[in-house]
Amino acid sequence: MKKNLAPLAKGIMDTHHQGYCKTPWGIVLLEYENKTIYRFEFTSKPNVKIDANCQAVCDALVAKPHTFRLAPEGTEFQRFVWAALQKIPLGTLCSYLDVAKMIGKPQSVRAVANAIGANPICVFIPCHRVIKSDGTLGGFSSGISLKKKLLLEEGINPPSEGPSRG
Repeated sequence: MKKNLAPLAKGIMDTHHQGYCKTPWGIVLLEYENKTIYRFEFTSKPNVKIDANCQAVCDALVAKPHTFRLAPEGTEFQRFVWAALQKIPLGTLCSYLDVAKMIGKPQSVRAVANAIGANPICVFIPCHRVIKSDGTLGGFSSGISLKKKLLLEEGINPPSEGPSRG
């Protein structure tokens, strides 16, 4: 019996696919299969070629994110942290310590911060909602300006970046 390779939805095929697409926030490397997202990472590479299939999937993901399954690839600990991030409500901030407490490991703040920094599905696994315990902005793998933009879109006035490191 032949496997049906017809599109399951606009631009989505029965094969593992990776390519670049434009989002409202910048260009991302998207990796997916069917309606499962493995990677949604911002890139600063200049002159990338936009992939038509990826763009169609990206547009659908941005429009209706809850119709996709998120399956980030990482260690068991990282996936545990990323699952906790998905429980942070829209328009809410929490600290790295809060996330460590959410997973029952309050002494693991540094490991939690590293796992958050390794999040391969930015925006949809909302690492941008995590700030430092002192109330300052903290870091963001895709840059502080994007973190501020995402927070503003959620109705959050971004906190201070904290003291600059000379």
